[in-house]
Amino acid sequence: MKTTVMLLISVFVVVATTKTSAQIAAAKSSPKTPTSKVETSQRQEKGVPSLGGGLASDKNHLQGVEGEIYIGTNWPSGIVSLQNGGTIDTYHLRYNLLADQMQFVKGLDTLAFASPQELKTITFDGRTFVYETYQCENMLRQGYFELLVPGKNRLLLKRAVTYEMPDALNPDAKNETTYLIDECFFISKPGQPASKLLCNRKSALTVLNEHQEEIDDYMRVTGNKVRSKEDLVKLVTYYNALEQHE
Repeated sequence: MKTTVMLLISVFVVVATTKTSAQIAAAKSSPKTPTSKVETSQRQEKGVPSLGGGLASDKNHLQGVEGEIYIGTNWPSGIVSLQNGGTIDTYHLRYNLLADQMQFVKGLDTLAFASPQELKTITFDGRTFVYETYQCENMLRQGYFELLVPGKNRLLLKRAVTYEMPDALNPDAKNETTYLIDECFFISKPGQPASKLLCNRKSALTVLNEHQEEIDDYMRVTGNKVRSKEDLVKLVTYYNALEQHE
């Protein structure tokens, strides 16, 4: 396989596949893309650590549910906004959870952004992604998040592969691999790394610790429940609205 480094609107990209239409089609369906300099720097270990605290060899002890490792499997068109104010609206994009890469197609090549810090937002298929520094397992890391709530306090969703195993029970399905995908919520406050936010009332109120009277009233009206993504989205949206009226 041939790796080529290209310069595109001040964003470096790394060629991840060769230039044949058959191999491009294979790259769309197979999670096994060649390791590049970008992938090595973003995935510090072969096994992606669980955002809840570590790896395990038995999937029964891991969090997450079986799922696909690509968001945007069919390569939808999207818009990339750059930190310098520029935009790119000619790409077909997907997010590779296993490599934590934002990938796109140019010609017959599948490429990945090698300088994601230069990206402001990536939007496709009705989803918006950002590249953020975050606190995890007492370490600072960087990676892609789905942006659930914009504003002063941003609610982010981080997806991570906690388990990867070929289907040994089905020898006819040679290319079938089981993946467990874990989802964790993070809150990003101005000037701080994003920090994990558990989907429960205590964690939410600990992190969103201003406007106590208004939040108490809100919680009473809504039944004191923070049990789902939708509950968190509503709470953070309301909290940001309070911040705007200061």
